[in-house]
Amino acid sequence: MLERNIGIVGDGATDIAIFKKICECILSNGDRDSPTANYIELKRQNIHDCVERYCREVNKVSSVCYLTGEQASQFRNSVTNTLYTAFGEFEAEIGPISNHDILLLTADSENVLSYPDDYFKDWRFSISKILMGGIEEFYRAKARDGYTHECLPLVIPVVTFPSTEIFIAAVRDMIGKNYGKKPGELKQALYGTTNLQTLREEVFTEKALDFITPESIGKIFQNVPESRYFIQTLSFGRGV
Repeated sequence: MLERNIGIVGDGATDIAIFKKICECILSNGDRDSPTANYIELKRQNIHDCVERYCREVNKVSSVCYLTGEQASQFRNSVTNTLYTAFGEFEAEIGPISNHDILLLTADSENVLSYPDDYFKDWRFSISKILMGGIEEFYRAKARDGYTHECLPLVIPVVTFPSTEIFIAAVRDMIGKNYGKKPGELKQALYGTTNLQTLREEVFTEKALDFITPESIGKIFQNVPESRYFIQTLSFGRGV
């Protein structure tokens, strides 16, 4: 297995820590002898605002075309622009990038689903498709800049409903009674506080990161639809 670099765009330190731990568990599959990936937090970038804006605007307008309307176009362009600048930051941090590297593009939607399968309804399902469109535009732009496929990372998008804490609810077997809660309510149920900046690192590790193991990844896959492409793509690349 080749050692790889993983750049993570996220909403904050705890979100990035959760995604990093999930990546570690999947890519190592519990094998301590597996090469350790080099994780880069791309703190200057995020897509939270454009995700939130898209969700807000399409909720207000009943006649929106979710994939090709003005709101979708603005969202897609924002994703492409963020990726372009995130790639520059990633490249500045590690030097030349290869197609063995990963750029993980994540955000909380701040929108609540009543049931997991609601993810596949109307504008919610369109988010993942628009993200992929933004990624394709990014690859097109880099190809025009002269980059070959060997010099570009695999980009994996993940937007969570309502927030990354839904992954922790899954691995802690708390998702049944907490699905459908607002982001603050979910944080309160999991951590005993809505302000994660006041949560001590050891408490966050105990209540979140320690529950993420190679064995518990399956609980996320089973219970959180928006996780599945991310998990399956990483799992496929584990032996690269």
